Amino acid sequence: MRFGTYFFLQAAPGHRHADIVRRELDQMVLSEQLGFDEVWLTEHHFIDYGLSVDPATLASAVASRTSKVRIGLAAAILPFHDPIRLAEQLALVDIISGGRLDVGVGRGNRPSEFAGYRVSQVESRERFDEAVQIMVRAWTEERVSYDGRFFQLDNVRVIPKPLQRPHPPVYQVCVSPDSIEGTALRGWPMLNSILFGGIEQIAASRDRYVATLQKAGRTAAEIAALLARWGVSRQIYVAPTDAQALAEARDAEMWYQESFRKFVIPSRIEDSHPTLQPAFRAMAERLSKITWEGLVAETLAFGSPDTVARHIDQNAPDGRGPGPVLDELRRPPRRQGPPLHGPLRPRGHAQIQVAELSPPPPLPSGERAG
Repeated sequence: MRFGTYFFLQAAPGHRHADIVRRELDQMVLSEQLGFDEVWLTEHHFIDYGLSVDPATLASAVASRTSKVRIGLAAAILPFHDPIRLAEQLALVDIISGGRLDVGVGRGNRPSEFAGYRVSQVESRERFDEAVQIMVRAWTEERVSYDGRFFQLDNVRVIPKPLQRPHPPVYQVCVSPDSIEGTALRGWPMLNSILFGGIEQIAASRDRYVATLQKAGRTAAEIAALLARWGVSRQIYVAPTDAQALAEARDAEMWYQESFRKFVIPSRIEDSHPTLQPAFRAMAERLSKITWEGLVAETLAFGSPDTVARHIDQNAPDGRGPGPVLDELRRPPRRQGPPLHGPLRPRGHAQIQVAELSPPPPLPSGERAG
């Protein structure tokens, strides 16, 4: 199991945007100093839910201020980008970082973002498919020609090439069964989140992913390698005691949940495309039932070091556990200066790389997991 931090650059009331950006960049540098494995960045537009409007720029800034921590995008929203331009930018980031870039990609899910970029949301899947094909080819081929519905290229030379060969690792954000299956068929690791509800939803996603890999003929060793790179983000907050953690985090967590609701549900569902309205209404109904008590009981890993360690141990039931990171949670702080706990500002949630949550579905007869 590996650990990282995940930054949205969330703009809670009372904080200047410039201060938020500077503070978050400082925390990304601190993540390396504290021994985290990866810093993850996202992409959002036109809302306080996240000021991370350009993950490539942020990744470059992090790369220039760190030397060891990996830098992941979770994710670049491909329907909002020219794929050639994005391929160039990310190749440059990979070089600047010394080959530390992981590229997560997604389709996007917020109507106002699509409207702001003048892109039809119902085209997101086709745009995503074309863009990712072009990006991978731009990284791996000397010249690229392409004739699609949205993009046409004629013998374009794309340079520089990424430092990592054949290209930086590609991940996909998965929020639906079809995206999980599509990611498995591409042979990419998936990225999931636990924002509400219990950890069993992540196990269900993993089971669907593994079943699809098996149907596609992937070997046990290939499946194990992909699961080893599976990313799950979960909200974590640590303080000396459970009571202190919950008291400090409650207001920020409920602000986050309301901000997420505004982000993912259009203010007027009836104005969205008819094919999208049923999903928006179902999500609105589900989010309306979220309570602080339910989040504490099912979702959040908030508490003392030992409590948070027990939450994380749920992700490693085979007994290996997450190792020295949990020892660090339990150890008295050695760091000079103010404690790391304190009044919580909404700023995203920790990314936890999870290899196993529970035993995966049986492998085909005669195969064993590596």
